[in-house]
Amino acid sequence: MDETGAPGRRVEGAAGQRGSVLMLMPAAILIVIVLGAIAVDLSLVHLAERQLQSAVDDAANDATAALREDAFRAGEGYSIDPGRATELVRQSLATGDLPGALVGPTRVRVTGDRIEVSATVEVDYLFADVVPGHPGSTTVTVDVRAYVTP
Repeated sequence: MDETGAPGRRVEGAAGQRGSVLMLMPAAILIVIVLGAIAVDLSLVHLAERQLQSAVDDAANDATAALREDAFRAGEGYSIDPGRATELVRQSLATGDLPGALVGPTRVRVTGDRIEVSATVEVDYLFADVVPGHPGSTTVTVDVRAYVTP
């Protein structure tokens, strides 16, 4: 090939460049594998966050069943019993499908007809364990608010 790319003529200096692409291919493949591992680990964290969100949503919805019957019968409206709501949240999370181990206490806050639930789980990475100095897990926290309407 000549400088215009026409076949039949050879470009000067090309002889020393032969095979250089073969040297770059292992590096390119390694980069693709590392990026794939990062994508898998981040996908696991995102999936764990969605699973925790679902479990905490269910727990908050279960807790809205903790009606303070005495206040309701006295005509004070619908309000949630904090002690019973907290117990319902703990039971729901204990039997729920959590993506990892709970970290610290689950926070339950009841204000009248509103309930706020916050939970944190530890999620293990799949591939990040092999990287020196990188933590093998991360924590995911979800906050949920539920409102009761009669």
